[in-house]
Amino acid sequence: MTTSYRLPTASNAEAAAVPDARVFRDAVAAEAMRIRTLRSTYAFLAGGMAATLLGMLILFLLIRSFDGATATDRANYETADPTVVVMPFVMFFVGSIGAMSITTEFTTGTIGPGLLAVPRRRVLLGAKATVVGATGILTGLFFALLSFTGATLLLGDRPAPLNPWPDWTDALPTVISSTLVVMVVSIVALGLGTVLRSTASTLVTLGGLILVAPIFAHFLPTTWQLRFGSILLPNLAPQLAGGNHPYLLPPAAAAAVLAAYLAVTLGAGALTLSRRDVL
Repeated sequence: MTTSYRLPTASNAEAAAVPDARVFRDAVAAEAMRIRTLRSTYAFLAGGMAATLLGMLILFLLIRSFDGATATDRANYETADPTVVVMPFVMFFVGSIGAMSITTEFTTGTIGPGLLAVPRRRVLLGAKATVVGATGILTGLFFALLSFTGATLLLGDRPAPLNPWPDWTDALPTVISSTLVVMVVSIVALGLGTVLRSTASTLVTLGGLILVAPIFAHFLPTTWQLRFGSILLPNLAPQLAGGNHPYLLPPAAAAAVLAAYLAVTLGAGALTLSRRDVL
């Protein structure tokens, strides 16, 4: 003889008695506390810090090489823009925090108790997206300011093409756009995690989007390299900021592509969470 076990659920009357706004507010508070208490959050933040410091070291070596080069060789140097080296790794590490905010619940089975507390699944996902997005903004801004401040101090008054910013205020649009892309990447990772329900699968997919796809694009013919590269998440930051870059999209089109990433992944996550059994 076997005994089946079903999770208790709140009645419709009980669920309807609590306003959505209050449920959402309480869920946001709970998710914020949860992210703060996850050890993986601090491990990924440490990874972002390490990537930033390593990027500054690479930039320092590049500047030393530039200083020792001839005038002819200096004209062939690439710009020392941290969005090329540092920010893709920051996007991956911060995005991993967003992925872990949902995949760990599926792995440990705590998604069940979570839905007992917040039975409205889309409200729960919305609360997670709010907290993950806020985390992405704060950490993305921190790492962007740190990397761009370090780059500006190291570059000093060195000329273009190495120095892409004649004045430090010229870097602000790129700082803002990089922060925005980090936020979107965090929410995209949350959507992927909701669909895939596996930490390993989600991080591999996220790494493919952020780190592998831009490398793959360089092996394509020039025309396709620009077309494909222009819609990749790490390359949207310079296009949002405008200015000089090799890509094809104006700021408005880059913003539309960024919104499409957000809508597709979070929409797929909401649909999956609503229609599939979580246990």
